Parts: sequence; C-alpha cells; structure tokens
Amino acid sequence: MVGSRGLGGAQAVLGSVSDMVVHYATRPVLVVPHPLLSDEYAALAGGPVLVGYDGSPGAQAALAVAGRLFPTRGLLLATVDDGRATQDAADASAADASAADEATVTRVHLPAGRGAPGRSVAGALAGCARNHDAAVLVVGSRGRSAVEEILLGSVAMATLHHAYRPVLVVPPNDRKLDPAHPF
Repeated sequence: MVGSRGLGGAQAVLGSVSDMVVHYATRPVLVVPHPLLSDEYAALAGGPVLVGYDGSPGAQAALAVAGRLFPTRGLLLATVDDGRATQDAADASAADASAADEATVTRVHLPAGRGAPGRSVAGALAGCARNHDAAVLVVGSRGRSAVEEILLGSVAMATLHHAYRPVLVVPPNDRKLDPAHPF
C-alpha cells in the first residue's frame, strides 16, 4: 500500500513514487490518494469493489485478487464500451465471471471523440466507481514498459490519476503473481 500526492501536469509525466511502485511491483499495489475526499472516505466503510473488466488475462487476475482480498464486499464488474468489436466478447466473459463469482456487471459507454483511449477508459471507470460509491477500484496491468506506457497509454496508470478513491493495481501473471496467493 502506498499513498499518492495527486501530482499533475509535468510532475505526473515524469512519474511519482506510487507510479513507479505500481510499474515494478510483482504483487498487487493499493494506491490511496491524498487527500481522500469525504464521499470517497465514506464509501470505504461499506461500498462495493469495482473491477474494470474486459475479459483479458489481466482483468481475470484482477477479479480473482479482488475476490480474495475483499471476500465480504460486493463485486461490481465494469465493462467499458469504447466502440471496439471485442466488447461483445468482454461482456460474455464478464457474464461468465459474474456467474462464477456472484458479481454484478455494469456497462459503461464512452462518448465518441473523448481523446486518448486509456485516459477515456480510466475516466469512465472512475466515474462508474463514483456513481456506485465504490470503496475500491481494481484494475489489471498489462505490464508495459515505461516507453510503451508513454506511447500507447496505460489504463491502469491513467486510473491512478483519474480516481479520487483507492485503486488496487494487479500486475500481469508473467510477473510471477499467483492470483490464488496474492501476498
């Protein structure tokens, strides 16, 4: 668990300690923003755990870890409709995951022309977490290099900068994470 000072602008581009910890961690990292706003603080007591879900291996790992770390919380899977043809597959996979894990699925639509896809998806996930008073927002990381993140974007990193609530980032399985034993 690390705190975030909410750096913006040039400081965010250069990176922060919490960004670096998330980037290099081999275990899930919970990033808690400072200051934690009053609505987000209130949601910590009983809000659901929102998991960004696109059917990818990273999303599946995020769901497994969220279920293990927060066994008494309701899980809410958020699929983001960004207009790509793979959304139906993500919805089908989310429906399978929700049946197995007793999670609820919600679909978030992105308005057309919202800029960089990673930032748009992160903003949609943060908005969904806010609308559902989620205690924690969980996302999987693809494990891109720093250069790839700058060029291609990263939903996980963008979520850290868009959400005003704790964000749990689950690293990819190739970093030796066993979802059954997240610690």
